[in-house]
Amino acid sequence: MSSVVEEPSYKLGILGASSIAVPAMLEPARIVDKVKITAIANRTLAKAEAMAEAYQIPYVAASLDELLELDDLDGVYIALSNELHAQWAIRALNAGKHVLVEKPICLHPEEAEQLRLAKENPAAPKLTEGLMIACHPWQQSLKGIVDSGEFGALRRISTRISVPAKNRHAGNYRSVKAKGGGAFADLGCYWLQFVQTLAGLEPEEILAQSAFDGPDGCDWTFQAALQYKNGLRAECLTSFELPFRASHTLYFDHTVLTVPDFFRPIKGFYKLKIRHDLPDNRTTLCEFEPLNYYVGQLEAFAAIMSGQQAEGLSATWERVQLQARIMAEAQRRRVSEVLPL
Repeated sequence: MSSVVEEPSYKLGILGASSIAVPAMLEPARIVDKVKITAIANRTLAKAEAMAEAYQIPYVAASLDELLELDDLDGVYIALSNELHAQWAIRALNAGKHVLVEKPICLHPEEAEQLRLAKENPAAPKLTEGLMIACHPWQQSLKGIVDSGEFGALRRISTRISVPAKNRHAGNYRSVKAKGGGAFADLGCYWLQFVQTLAGLEPEEILAQSAFDGPDGCDWTFQAALQYKNGLRAECLTSFELPFRASHTLYFDHTVLTVPDFFRPIKGFYKLKIRHDLPDNRTTLCEFEPLNYYVGQLEAFAAIMSGQQAEGLSATWERVQLQARIMAEAQRRRVSEVLPL
């Protein structure tokens, strides 16, 4: 007689009562039965108390440090300001807690190295970055299409991610350079993770530019391109001033494929499509059942905590390094000419 082995449930705490904690953790936790949110802490106590009351979180810690000292917590979700992500992730790891960090996991390669050192001990708790788009089957489906060669070689990837800023992001980290402000720091990670999945992140050449004309000298529109040895070119435009769009277009020898509105499952359970985008062929190649990115992300974190899924940290460090190189290239140029994207 076989017995069913139940997966363990995990008690999680939240560091930071920012608005992202609601769609990224509190709402998904109502669906993902492998995790329970049992504690929260915030530098402003009243915000933590209000969120705890709204979402029935049993315990409000008086400080971030106190939350990390709780013995019955298995892990934490870090939703603090960007410049605090790395230091509190390290503190959480040292406190024996698994860590899911809201993106970006850190702001600079130097912080990535500190995190890597904190993870050198094989017995260290698990650590992963909250890049929710990676937790959906559409990317692996596209990779399978690319690898199969059924449409010939992949020649070009064109990505646009533009999310208009409300009030120029006044009072928001996106308008503060030291907090990871700017369109590319905020949105470019989605492009890099996608390109990494399909083609890796070892380009022969990097092109990048921005006028850096946003608040605090942040980039408000940013263009980048990666040129690969095999001829592939991956291009991206991120912007806080152009109309909303989140799409990937892939140019093959024999067709063009588009993933339109790939941000949609941020808002709930929505379908996604991969479709042909030729003048005489607008058919759907793949259609995925309604999924929620953040539900998938929380399920993935539970699988990582249990050891059933890898953390993928080498890929994370690679993205941090390349994103810094791309930004450095744009700052070096600082010219008004338009790249041939």
